[in-house]
Amino acid sequence: KGTTLFGIKYNRSNDMKLEGYSDSSHNVDIDDGRSTTGHVFYLGTSPITWGSQKQTTVALSSCKAEFMAATAAACQAIWLRELLVEVTGLERQKVIIRVDNKSSIALSKNSIFHGRSKHIHTRYHFIRECVNNEQVMVEHVSGENQGADPLTKALARIRFKEMRSLL
Repeated sequence: KGTTLFGIKYNRSNDMKLEGYSDSSHNVDIDDGRSTTGHVFYLGTSPITWGSQKQTTVALSSCKAEFMAATAAACQAIWLRELLVEVTGLERQKVIIRVDNKSSIALSKNSIFHGRSKHIHTRYHFIRECVNNEQVMVEHVSGENQGADPLTKALARIRFKEMRSLL
């Protein structure tokens, strides 16, 4: 009732870069220990796609949960990039994915398997390939500016209103 004036606005702009945010909430489901993944992608300043889902495997740390979420976002980023190339005829550009966990960013950039990452299923290492091939670039964003945060957990009213303005 109170949100009838809210909606998504698409503005014409010369800077129509594809950028995304990826986040996860570690171990939020007390029944099965799985984390929740969320991502949102913007074309320019407007959101064009978003998603939220429970991860299929249990992450043993918040770093692993964020790494798995970033991999899912990288898959979406590559698909969106190819769609935009097909529809617009523009050349392929590197997609920036913003993550709020520095350890998972380091894990996505390091192609050497460590003892701390050897238990992560190999399908989640897809993001490393995307980074190495310069298809995506993973950057740090503060938790306060993490655009995917509302997609991973319930937020307090004030925080929700702050985050709503980012979407």
